[in-house]
Amino acid sequence: MDIRDELRIHLRSVTLIATAIIASLIIYLGLVEVLRAVYRPFRGLATIANIQQLRYAVFGAAAAVIVLLRLLRPLLLRKAPREDAKTALHRLQRAAIMTMVLGEIPGILGLGLFLLSGNNIDFYVLAFASLLLVFIYFPRRIAWEEWLRD
Repeated sequence: MDIRDELRIHLRSVTLIATAIIASLIIYLGLVEVLRAVYRPFRGLATIANIQQLRYAVFGAAAAVIVLLRLLRPLLLRKAPREDAKTALHRLQRAAIMTMVLGEIPGILGLGLFLLSGNNIDFYVLAFASLLLVFIYFPRRIAWEEWLRD
């Protein structure tokens, strides 16, 4: 099989995963809005005395994921000295999938925080961070072709 065909196949699967992650973030947004509308005012599912400490922990975890993503991605994309194109393409695909999955974590944390506390602004901020990460690292054919050439 030609390397261009393999590139197209791998890129298509990662693009499908990235699109599913974007769709899941939209579903989370719909869930938040439905809960807010049905249970007006939605105050969360749990009564937590120190909700501020939980917020700090969740935002800290989201920031840690973002930093981890920035540090881990170059390591995942590092090529071995005599790596053939097929192996490099598999490495690129794994790195892209891991990047997409890590990019969704702040949104999931925001959904969990909303469900516990009822504060929708926290969800919006963390979901926006996830959406931004997914768009920044969305798989692009030109970038993949350039990476394979290097």
